[in-house]
Amino acid sequence: MNDISLKYFHAVAKTGSLSAASEELHVAVSAISRQITQLEEKLQLTLFERKARGMSLTPAGDILYTYSLRNTLEFKNVMSEMKGISNIQQQSIALACPEGMAWDFLPHVIAKFRLEYPSARFSLQVVDSSRATQLVREGRVDAAFTFNLQPEQGVEVSLQVPSPIVALLSKNHPLASQQDISVRDLTEYPIATSGSGTTLSYLFDIACHIEGVQIIPALSSDSAGSIYTFASESENAISLCGELTVARRAKRDGLVIRPMREPSLAQRSLQVQIMSRRKLPAIVRYFLTHLTKSLKNQS
Repeated sequence: MNDISLKYFHAVAKTGSLSAASEELHVAVSAISRQITQLEEKLQLTLFERKARGMSLTPAGDILYTYSLRNTLEFKNVMSEMKGISNIQQQSIALACPEGMAWDFLPHVIAKFRLEYPSARFSLQVVDSSRATQLVREGRVDAAFTFNLQPEQGVEVSLQVPSPIVALLSKNHPLASQQDISVRDLTEYPIATSGSGTTLSYLFDIACHIEGVQIIPALSSDSAGSIYTFASESENAISLCGELTVARRAKRDGLVIRPMREPSLAQRSLQVQIMSRRKLPAIVRYFLTHLTKSLKNQS
């Protein structure tokens, strides 16, 4: 494989079509197509599935794409190390996570880490779980925090901890004295929960279906802060959320957290994902060690 064929392969894999890769590289479509064909013939593998509206990677192509991304990142890391540990790139950590993790827990962990490593610089993209996985797979971030229900290709799980869905309520709520709360208990009270498309919403819908109840939330929001405030401002409201999202503030504000009784609401896990087989920069490894301790202590 030569640099040109890999460069053209990478462009088509990233953009999803020959024409888009042509515009990005300022190279004729025919030249790119010829290089891709030659690469496939040399490897004796089909790297792309040709479609009417573009090209998508085959499983073999996906492996090669991940390899090329990983090599690019590791080359940049080597160059940074050669230029010296003081280089700002050596101290940069790029993360992606859903809104719930970005609301309180992750900024808290970052702040604590910077007490020990004050030169560390963070960037945090707030996206849904599937997008966070995509960003780490493409090497755009160093680590992703996701609420996943199934394995993902192209990434490794650095850490996985249970993240069941819990009920957040006032200590004066009529259900606050119960050890746990059922979906049927919720039918009598105003409920706040996350919007459709999240693992929380998906699992809650399953639990309601199994129990044969219909619950229309009083508040549906993609904002963890909105869901939290809804419960904190009313003595009869209940918010459904992940414990990591609200645990620190709930303790401070005198709110209580109760587990949900239905098994389907305990199936969720928080994963810390990194690019498969990538050698991470030292500062990222230090942060993930710090994060692991924080998550285990919280759990």
